[in-house]
Amino acid sequence: HGPGLDELPLRGIWLVVTSTHGAGELPDNLQPLFEQIETQQPDLTGIHFGAVGIGSSEYDTFCGGIAIVDRILIAFGAQRLGEMLKIDIQRCDIPEDLAEEWLIAWEKLIQ
Repeated sequence: HGPGLDELPLRGIWLVVTSTHGAGELPDNLQPLFEQIETQQPDLTGIHFGAVGIGSSEYDTFCGGIAIVDRILIAFGAQRLGEMLKIDIQRCDIPEDLAEEWLIAWEKLIQ
């Protein structure tokens, strides 16, 4: 179960971490939220966000889910803090290590 738009603050910081499902789509738990955002078109100018995707470069849709998140949030006014992290499980034995390094740098951006 993912959050609904009415459960999230429209001001502040969001950290979105997702895999990619199917043919480059969001997983089932996030799809309803981003459909709500596209339908309701909320003002997200009060949101700053971090974006982390995990996937396999074996697929041509590598990290397509986080690209969708990034595109939709920016389209409605949110600002990404820092670079998007795309974790490739083909090249990273312990994805958590890469994520932790990124998170330490990202935390400095939100202070």
